[in-house]
Amino acid sequence: MASCYLHHCRGTMICRCGSIVEVERAELGLKTCLRCAKLISPKKVRGRMVYAHKTGATIEVLSAESYEENKKYFVPQGTFSSVKNFSKPTG
Repeated sequence: MASCYLHHCRGTMICRCGSIVEVERAELGLKTCLRCAKLISPKKVRGRMVYAHKTGATIEVLSAESYEENKKYFVPQGTFSSVKNFSKPTG
């Protein structure tokens, strides 16, 4: 994994790996070239839909660790749960 930093050299930004940081990335304030950015992968987040009311749902964003610890509580409940109804054997 390459650690990157900037050199300001005649208006261009150079990543520590030696590549030029793309103009679009530099304009956004990013300090690494695209290749190094792909090597540094942040931890992914997970989400779930939370229905506090029948007409409105919100998205709850969780860290991967928190999702794994709590996924046993995310089982659909109730008579009208489509997951619960479709998972029943028919016939």
